[in-house]
Amino acid sequence: MTYLLLYLAITIVGYIIGSRLKKIGKAPTWVGKVMTAVIVILIFIMGTRIGNNEQILQSLDTIGLIAFVFTLIIMFFTCLGFTIARRLFGFDRYGIRHGGGKKLSHGKGKNVSVTDAATVAATEKSEATAGQAATVEDETDMTPEKKESPVNTLTLLIVAFVVIGILAGYFIMPDSFMVHTGNLLTLALCMLLILIGMDIGIEGTIAQNFKSAGWRIIAFPFISILSMMVGAVFAAIVLPIGVQDALCIGSGLGWYSLAPAMLADYSTKVSAISFMHNVFREIIGILLVPLVAKKVGYIESFSPSGCTSMDVSLPVVERSTSSDVAVYSFICGAILSASVPILVSIFMNI
Repeated sequence: MTYLLLYLAITIVGYIIGSRLKKIGKAPTWVGKVMTAVIVILIFIMGTRIGNNEQILQSLDTIGLIAFVFTLIIMFFTCLGFTIARRLFGFDRYGIRHGGGKKLSHGKGKNVSVTDAATVAATEKSEATAGQAATVEDETDMTPEKKESPVNTLTLLIVAFVVIGILAGYFIMPDSFMVHTGNLLTLALCMLLILIGMDIGIEGTIAQNFKSAGWRIIAFPFISILSMMVGAVFAAIVLPIGVQDALCIGSGLGWYSLAPAMLADYSTKVSAISFMHNVFREIIGILLVPLVAKKVGYIESFSPSGCTSMDVSLPVVERSTSSDVAVYSFICGAILSASVPILVSIFMNI
């Protein structure tokens, strides 16, 4: 909870700074470049922690394979759940909701809900759809062409520095450095969050878009939990783990330091799988953000990350999508983080 409040406060400070700079006409152009550089540093530090962790390296056989497959299953079902919900709630693939919650007239004075309107819109001619996409691009100033190059570059940088970090942590980094990596991660995150806040303030569209999205954004973390449960049950069918164990593992939602500790007394094996699963979910989640944003949708981009969509994955979400979607990501991660101890306790005792 302390870190949640810290991250929120820092982001708000950045937002205030960005808003003030925009108001006086001195919005900086270097924010994005600095953010990318800090992301690379963050990823490298995370890689060194993995390479220096004997528990992770020694578990990359049977337990690691189970955890890896389990992670892919959970991510698939979560992304699928987000896609279904996004379309039902009337968001386009860029995270923009059209209609703003207004009732549309149809027939003899009847009111049609936004969901119905979205269904009607889906049957329109392809020319209308293309025009709508052009409108979205104008509103968000984030066309696929503009986003393609940065996203691909960012993906390559993430993959490269994860590998470099792992190798450095295993072969090079001394213990005197590794003992400070936790503080270095926190510092890097704080730097990124203030930059994200500035970017949101400079863009200046969050209030309008959040008002349009409304309660629907709050629904996504609960959709994430429901999707995790469905995925865990499916994983129990195809993997050598029970349903209760699978639910316990999945309920970590990417928080690898809390969930495995809570599960230690429940089962050593389940705790180990939980640890590996949540580590995989954090790392793979970061790697998938740009790809999912480009190929599936902006809102779906933070679905694989779980809890880390509010911290370590957040900068990648912001760089791969938009400032508005980054706020949605933070909200989702915060609610999921608060849910982890509750879910783990429930599934351990059912």
